[in-house]
Amino acid sequence: MHHDVNPRSILTRAHAPEVPVLMQHFERLACGSAGAPHETLKALAEHAAADDLMLLSPTATGDYRYDACGRTLPRTTGRDRTGGYVSNLQSDVAAFTIDCYDRALAEGIAIYTIHRTVRTARVGIFERLILPTTDAEGGRHLIVFCRQMSFREEFLMLLMETSPFGIVAVEAVRGPESQLAGLSVLSANQRATTLCGSEAAMVLGCDLREALPFLAEDESWTRLLQAVERLQPDQFEVAFVAGGRQIWLQVSLALLGDGLVVTLSDISNLMLANQSLRQRAATLALEVGIERATRQALSEEIGLREEREKELRRLAETDPLTALLNRRSFTEHAQTMMRDGVAEGAPASLLIIDLDHFKRINDTHGHPAGDAVIRAFADLLLGVFGSRNALVGRFGGEEFAILMRGGPDEAVAAAVLVQQALAGRTLPVSETLGLAVTASCGIASRQDGETLAGLTSRADQALYRAKSEGRNRIAVAGSDSLAAAA
Repeated sequence: MHHDVNPRSILTRAHAPEVPVLMQHFERLACGSAGAPHETLKALAEHAAADDLMLLSPTATGDYRYDACGRTLPRTTGRDRTGGYVSNLQSDVAAFTIDCYDRALAEGIAIYTIHRTVRTARVGIFERLILPTTDAEGGRHLIVFCRQMSFREEFLMLLMETSPFGIVAVEAVRGPESQLAGLSVLSANQRATTLCGSEAAMVLGCDLREALPFLAEDESWTRLLQAVERLQPDQFEVAFVAGGRQIWLQVSLALLGDGLVVTLSDISNLMLANQSLRQRAATLALEVGIERATRQALSEEIGLREEREKELRRLAETDPLTALLNRRSFTEHAQTMMRDGVAEGAPASLLIIDLDHFKRINDTHGHPAGDAVIRAFADLLLGVFGSRNALVGRFGGEEFAILMRGGPDEAVAAAVLVQQALAGRTLPVSETLGLAVTASCGIASRQDGETLAGLTSRADQALYRAKSEGRNRIAVAGSDSLAAAA
């Protein structure tokens, strides 16, 4: 099985929108190695994500018992594990899971994992947030959020594992003043360890220089750090000895967030061919032909690698269901757009739109119908805001965000267009079925010196007001007015 354990950068790595909410509750309540108070955090967690929660307690035998299990996991796996034990899982999955649970309880920290398991003929990829707690009598427990990830994430992992190149994703490690202090491994495929002459899997979260010692040389390490600091991709060659043979690798660096994707290509054969050319002058013509063929093959491999890297970046930035910007990518682009707007003196407004009674669609027509409504509504938003040079993203579930230039009047006018479009049509679910849907909208226009986080908070509050006062409404932060759909 593949697994990725990370107690750091949880909010950057997480996909489910419930994870930041649960982390906020845990960090507010946690106290040292005891973790958070069990009863308090359990109530908050159930309110935020009851269907995806598991409650566990350690046993005297080093195992863990499932005290409760939400509705989603039994539907996904076909089993309700309540009353069962972690040791009943597939052996490698059980060992990995117990190690993660032991660490969370021992250190009192939240741990985020991504793990891949094989069930019959299908691959399942799950993300999991492990939160340690202590009850009023001193008993230890775990509150675990677990959800199967989308096909796009599964495709991303499959793409990495089937690549002929070694791929290592790394993140920047920064000091108190945001200075770059090093690089740590976020994820790696098996090919990367094979190219380095290692039999063991790469330890995720470790210093990159420990995982790939040949990059610890001054010149190579400097080029990696400069690529992150200067936001510039790079490519160079390294040589080292492993297993009694000299290995030459081409190292390509591509930017990915506050870090890099390091791609390793074995060019040992090419380097040996070049050495042979210099030693065999008598067969120069033949050797030149071999060199050209080798370079052509290498060129084709590099082209394939660049296409895969491009696809990796695209998958990391977009929402898999709608192809809109995901929350993390929307936030990055929105911060840039707001900085540009401040420099130009242009106003900006944030709209947060939420489909009303969306749970009824899933409950009545099924999740495929809900997914179809989400996609159709995303297309509607692109139709309304595409000509306005606005950012459109999906925050998660049935919630969408739009950052546009203009003040509250322009934002309200755009929101009215969305509601009029919904009122005038049904959203297609299939060739024979369309559903009438309404939406509520919260709007906040940027104030002097306001950050994106502050703007988002005010827009969220306005959306909450629109929802609480009847839905199918438009609410503007800082205004007592509430507009109904036309």
